[in-house]
Amino acid sequence: MRAKQQKDERQRLARRYVWWQEPGAALGDVPRLLCQIMAFGTARDYVAARREWGEAAFKDALRTARPGALDERSWVFWHRQFGLPERALPKRHFDDALS
Repeated sequence: MRAKQQKDERQRLARRYVWWQEPGAALGDVPRLLCQIMAFGTARDYVAARREWGEAAFKDALRTARPGALDERSWVFWHRQFGLPERALPKRHFDDALS
């Protein structure tokens, strides 16, 4: 029974935070989903996601976050929350795309 509940909870989170994709596709990129939860999630959903994937997955998602995945406030908060050394927020470089 736990496996079905886990699947249902993961799909619920994927539908809510990566609404533009099918849950299966969103679950194929868990770090992106976790960044969405860190940026926009409720406390309840964070607790549910942490129960599903663990704190290490959140830390990894933060370490590998793409530019634009988190706003500055969330970036600083989650680094402090997890006791990670603060580093610069990843930035998009549009100049590179034009070259």
